[in-house]
This record gives sequence, structure tokens and C-alpha cells, in this order.
Amino acid sequence: MKCVGAEDGEKPCQRCKRTNVEYVANDVSSLDACYILQTFRCIFEKHRRGRKPGSKLSEASKMLRRLEKGLNTAKLKQANESSMSSVFPAVDSRSPQGETQFGTLIRPMDPYSTSASGNRPSDGEDEEDRGDEKFPAKLIRKENSFFRTILNPEPKSPYPNIAPLATRSDLDSLQLVRPAGLPAGFQDPITAGLISEDKAKMLFDAIFLRLNPFINLFDPQLHSVNYVRSKCPFLFTTLIATGCKFFEPSLYKECLHLANELAIRAFAEGWKGVEVVQAFACLTYWREQDDNRTWMYIGYACRMAVELGLNRFLAKPPANEGEFQLLERRNRERTYLVLFVHDRSLSMQTGRHWMLPEDDFIRHADTWHEQGGLPIRCEDVIVAAFIQLRRIAAETTDMLHTNRSQIDGGNGQINVDMALKNANAKLSQWSTRWEHEMRRANGESFHFSFLNLFCLYSSLFLNSFGVQADARPESRTNSHLRALSACFENALGVLKIASKDFRDLGVLRYGQESTTVMTAYSAIFLLKLLRSSDTNPDLQSELPEGAAREIHATIIRTAEAYNEAAHFSPTSSFAAYHARFLWHLIHMHRTRPSVTKERLHHENTHDSSIRTIPPNSALSYR
Repeated sequence: MKCVGAEDGEKPCQRCKRTNVEYVANDVSSLDACYILQTFRCIFEKHRRGRKPGSKLSEASKMLRRLEKGLNTAKLKQANESSMSSVFPAVDSRSPQGETQFGTLIRPMDPYSTSASGNRPSDGEDEEDRGDEKFPAKLIRKENSFFRTILNPEPKSPYPNIAPLATRSDLDSLQLVRPAGLPAGFQDPITAGLISEDKAKMLFDAIFLRLNPFINLFDPQLHSVNYVRSKCPFLFTTLIATGCKFFEPSLYKECLHLANELAIRAFAEGWKGVEVVQAFACLTYWREQDDNRTWMYIGYACRMAVELGLNRFLAKPPANEGEFQLLERRNRERTYLVLFVHDRSLSMQTGRHWMLPEDDFIRHADTWHEQGGLPIRCEDVIVAAFIQLRRIAAETTDMLHTNRSQIDGGNGQINVDMALKNANAKLSQWSTRWEHEMRRANGESFHFSFLNLFCLYSSLFLNSFGVQADARPESRTNSHLRALSACFENALGVLKIASKDFRDLGVLRYGQESTTVMTAYSAIFLLKLLRSSDTNPDLQSELPEGAAREIHATIIRTAEAYNEAAHFSPTSSFAAYHARFLWHLIHMHRTRPSVTKERLHHENTHDSSIRTIPPNSALSYR
């Protein structure tokens, strides 16, 4: 249970005060909890987040290290036995010996083929979408029509009704709950005999250590195997399939098939519940590249969340709320906040309208991370921070794009300058505040890089409105130069976090789809600047000296990082695809007619990393 009121270890917690029981201060473990034993003594356990030098790893961390070591050994053995050469350059293996909890998972990469989807147009490419390339999905689509980002639904045949799901109201009896009943003809991974309960617990531990930091949707204090399985077999099966994608690849396809069958049934029969909302969201985070249901699933999850009242704002928690009720309430609120962020992210990427409006809950979410007791969770800090970041981006985008023609007849130069000035000031304040909040939560280097990644990307997108490709030299102002400089630095920053920070931590392969969209957009934007500078001497003079070399080298390093991530896991086909996409961008830029021979010679002479592009990398796109 959450230990509230006894954080210093010198006084009893609130629960002990209410029941007038004895307590004993005790500094024994790494968990943030107090356990009410049969002797009714309050045992306080000091907070320790992350691994400190010389300390012992938790059992979950030890288990995951053993798992990764086994997978590393299998990968090396397979590499020695294989006589097939990869189309990618060789990548050195990384050993999982860092001090951070984010380790390394080394797996072989399946050969990648684009034959199934290479010639298919991106979903949602209608007449309205083709006209405006300001938004990332549309800019990426123009560069490569089969680089699929935000996807629309395809019709699915529904099945007939699920038995009522089991419910829980008492945290103390959590281990005694029974699995929820499954509809006739359906199975979860345990009833299907694919995994054991012990394996399920191992996969849940791995999910919380590796995947949840990217989505911040679940709370390990609440979402145990028994709890999730008792509440919703759909969510349980989806999480097991997600864990298998990265940690038990041989079981992934079978578990994903079970999850998709339950998704069809849930949609057909109208299952409702916070866990159903979470399951539909989780089906989109690490989707297969031929899965085109992101737009439909997130939209459906948003509608269900509103219908369930997950956006209900409580200025003060109920007076009689217990520890378990607090966890479940926070779970409902967290789910809605994460959905709000995802909904606004899709809107910013595609230029389409968002579904979830700002309401009282969203407007008061800036302190939400502080309302769950102490210690503050890093994941909750990220959720609250991203709500504010999306509000800044939505406000500025709405002013620059939607209302611009109504405000000043479409010219918008003064309006853009003012809007960007305000937006950049707010982003600077955002960065300062949330870095401080993350330090309060004892965040690790990953959490700070994660916050910085999204801030840089938002700044890049917003400032791109101030860098108009068709702007005449005489119309360029100081604000235009500031916007150009901000875009250049922010785009490079996004790519450097992916290629350096996430690569060094060994977590790049665990990132959800939005991280690849960010790096794709950043790379395309930078190369677009170079293309414009080739034909516009004024713009070329505005870029810093050596910009071309730095842009090419950074994109190459990012491609290598994604290639490495794909090489470590046979189910990370999207990472392999993204690596090829980035190499393809460089190849097409260096071979386009507008690049002068002198400039190409200058780049090849001064930047050895440019010569590491696989000579046949672009062929995989044909």
C-alpha cells in the first residue's frame, strides 16, 4: 500500500493513526510501501528509485537481466551459424552492464520486405489531406508515400457476447481474485496453454521496466497479473502479446491473434470499462506496420472514455477514500489524460480535428502528479507535463493554421511572429518547470531525455510555421531567422536524443510509434532546408557553416541506431523499416540533380560517416 504520512520513517502513517496500531521504523527495502502485517505493525520502507552504485537489483531487474542475457546468447549463436549476410552494415553488440535500469535486448533481425505494403498509399490520404504539407504525417507522406504513419480503419467482421467481467473492491484480497470469464470459444494466453502464470508475471515485470516508461499508462502498484486478468481478459491478453513482441518473440504472433480476436468481440458487443479503453490504446502503441487501425481505435477509446466519465474533475478526493480506491481513481484519471495527449498528438501530426476538448479536468491537470501521495511517480510527472505541452501546441497551431485566414485575410506575418514569440516563451517555461518536477520525483536520465524529446519536437513543429518555403527574401524578418534557427537546432536535437541518449540506454527499440514519426519528420525537415538552400543563396547564408555535414551525419547516426535496434529483436520490423527510410532520404538527397558536385565532394571529404551509407539501402524501397 502507499505509505502516506510516514515518509520520514519517524512517525506512523495515516492508516496506522486511524487504527491506533503500533509501528516500528524500519529501513529494509527498495519499495515505496508500508505493509500491514498480521501483528499490525507499521513497517516503513525507505524510498529508493533506480539502481544506486553498489546496491542490489530488484528481483524483477535480476529476472530481466537473465532474460536479456539468454536472448543475447541465442542471438550470438544464431549469428555464428548463419551464412546469410545482412543488407545493413555490421553493428557491434552492446552489453547490458550500465548503471541504469534500462538494459539491452539483443535479438536477430528478420529480413525486411516491403512487397506487402510498399505500393500502398498511406491511409487517410483524401483530397483534404493533399493540400497542406505543414503537418508531419503529410510531409512524411510526400517524401515516401508508403511510409505509413497515422492509419484509418478497415472493416472487420464482429463476433457475438462476453460474460460479465469480475470486479474487485479490496486490495488486501488481491491475490485471491479469480480470472474473469471468457466468452465461449475464446482464450487468453494462459488458458490457451501458451504461457504459465509465472511467465505472465515475468512479462508484466518486463513491461513495467521497459515499455511503460514510454506510455506511462499503468501503475505497478495496481496492475498486477491477477488484477488485470480478473478485470479484463482483453487487456490482459493485449499486454501479454506486447510483452511477447519484445521478450518472447516465438509466442508473439499467437498471442497477438488472441488479442485481435478479443478486440473484434469487444467492439462488436460494446464492452465498456477503463481496461477496455486501455486495451484499445495499447493495440496502437507498438502496432505492426500493416496494421491500419490506429485512428479508429484511439477515436473509439476517446468516445468510450467520455461515456464512462473518466474525465470527471474532482477538486478534492472523497473523504472516505481508501488506498485501493485512490489507486483505481488515479487509474481512471491517468487513462483519460494519456488519451488526451494521444488524441492531440494525432491531431498535430495529421492536421485533423481532435476529439477530446479542454474541460475542467484538463485545465486543472498541471498539479495532478502531486495528488497521488508521496513519493511522486516519474510517470505521473510525464503525464501532467505532456498535458500542458499539448495545450501549448494546440493553442498555437489553432491560431496559426485554423484561424489565420479569418484573422488577417491569410497574410498572417504579424500574427505568426506574435504567436511564435508567445509559444517559445511558454515552451521555455514548460521546460524549466517540468525538469524541476522530474528532479522532485528523482527521475533518471531517460525521463529527462524523454521530456526534452517531446519539447524539442513541439518547438520544431510550431516554429516551422515561421519558416515559409515560399517567403520572399524581402519579407524575411528577424523573427523568421529566429524560427529558422530554432527549427534547425530542435530537429537536430530530436535526432540526437534518439541516436545518442536512447541508443546508449538501450531503449530505442521499446519506443512507441510516435518516436519514429518525430525522427522521420525531423530528418525530412532538415533535408528540406538543405534543398531550399541549394536554390536560394539567401537561405543558405542563414544556415550555420557546416550545416549540411552535420545534418547528414546526424541522420546517418539515427539510421544506424534504428538498424541496431531492429537487429537486436526479430519482431522490431518497424525499426528496420525506419532505418531504411532514413538511409533512403540521405541517398535521394545526395543523388538529386540540384546538389552540386563541389558540395558533394566537400561533404564526402569532411564527413566520413556519410560514406557508411549501405550502397544497396535504397534498393529495398523498390
